[in-house]
Amino acid sequence: MPTAPFNHGVRVVSAGSEARPVSVADVSTIGAAVIAPDADEAVFPPDEPVAFYTHEADKVAALGATGNAVDIVNAVRAQGIEARMVVVRVEEGADDEGTMTNLVGSAASMSGVHALSYALGHVGVEPDILLAPGYSAGRVAAAKNPVADALEQVSAKLKALAVFDTGGTDLATSLAYRADFSSRYTYLVDPFVRVLSGTDIVTKPASPFVGGLIVKKDKAKGGPYWSPSNQEALGVLGTARPITYFDGEIDHEANALNEAGIATFIPSRVVQGVGGQFAQNGRILWGNRTASDDPLWQFINVVRTRATIEKAIVSSFRPWANDENLTAQHVMAVMRSLQTFLDELTAVGATLGGRVYFDRDLNTNASLRSGKLRVEFDAEETPPLEDLIFGSRRNEAYFDTLAEDIQRRISVEFSGTIADYLSA
Repeated sequence: MPTAPFNHGVRVVSAGSEARPVSVADVSTIGAAVIAPDADEAVFPPDEPVAFYTHEADKVAALGATGNAVDIVNAVRAQGIEARMVVVRVEEGADDEGTMTNLVGSAASMSGVHALSYALGHVGVEPDILLAPGYSAGRVAAAKNPVADALEQVSAKLKALAVFDTGGTDLATSLAYRADFSSRYTYLVDPFVRVLSGTDIVTKPASPFVGGLIVKKDKAKGGPYWSPSNQEALGVLGTARPITYFDGEIDHEANALNEAGIATFIPSRVVQGVGGQFAQNGRILWGNRTASDDPLWQFINVVRTRATIEKAIVSSFRPWANDENLTAQHVMAVMRSLQTFLDELTAVGATLGGRVYFDRDLNTNASLRSGKLRVEFDAEETPPLEDLIFGSRRNEAYFDTLAEDIQRRISVEFSGTIADYLSA
């Protein structure tokens, strides 16, 4: 064999190229920028991502009892689940403005919320659901919230979902906050919720509970392919303000919020007091839409499914597909690997279908000679059933069935038909 070096004996060489499975990493890790004044600095150094599970008692204890870090752990565990978290602890400032400045940090120095962007290389875990409870809520000086803006930058880089509270005291305030966002990776929720703290019922941001519900649905269904909407948020005793809602009606605040791309909480049963005042008893997360202005990416599960597909492709093909000889057999192995992955997504209901193909016009001789291969694929993510419509009609023809039944009973009771009596 002139293409191989001389050998007198037996040897085995690697021949051919086979398809490989495309692996999906865990996409339910919560990443949070937090304030924890009593935290153990040896365990949670400032501006540095630290990974842990919510059931690791020593790590949770090291967060201390004050600040918003422990609130996230409590909200997640209240859903009856455990989760993996990546936390970046930020030093508390002299005032709220100083604290927000520390949370925003710097993209150049990877401090504040930007420290979450290098978590994969630092602790081996990449966060997928991003939070900064409390400090990302509300507009600041009649402008977009700077903490939310910084976290939104990280979410776009990681293709992760950032969950923000609008912090609105009424519908108009919430809609003003909503107007500052247009990213498909942003999920807004309103209003704050009431929870038990010691012996008191206090108001807290809802975003940690939403993060917990997202993880809960991911675990229950086996992936990020379903919307977290229509789940009861355990640990939530009610909403900070009444949110009106009626089954079968479109004119209420919950619908107005959802239409604007803001999730909310609705009651399992409407309760109204004197004068028709709505109770603050919403506990069911209600809303499928992201803040995207592009209707193609309006649903949260559609966005997360596409992000999962794209991240899985990037991480799965590099270890074996790159730097092999660009042969027809190798191209087929690449395409078969991706097609199998797309077929699996369709089988579990994550997509309605997907197809891999080779476009010759995009793979010119010059490109192929340069070692460049472009493989095309399409996929259509499964949308949630958001608007269930039943058409109500009447049908006079069913009286024919009634008349036939009457005639049948008469023939049995009176031993004859109407025709028999008429002819007698």
